[in-house]
Amino acid sequence: MRIKENIKIKRIGDESILVSNDGENLNYTRVISLNQSAEFLITESFDNDFTVLEWADKLSGKYGINKAQAIADAQALAEKLIQAGVLYE
Repeated sequence: MRIKENIKIKRIGDESILVSNDGENLNYTRVISLNQSAEFLITESFDNDFTVLEWADKLSGKYGINKAQAIADAQALAEKLIQAGVLYE
């Protein structure tokens, strides 16, 4: 999988959001709010190919959660981002 090139993370106060950037303007019509772990995974993955299992390894390493939970969380995030048009396979 890969994150589309026009996607950026923006901070608004204490919130992190994903927005589409066409090079001239930010598109706030499809904003995705991110929790801390989602922001971590996405930030680590810009400009790189990755798999759900690699994301799970990152979650396990950073947050100390067990592998099964990390895989479930990574898969759920990937599915939401694919539906939102942020990721492609």
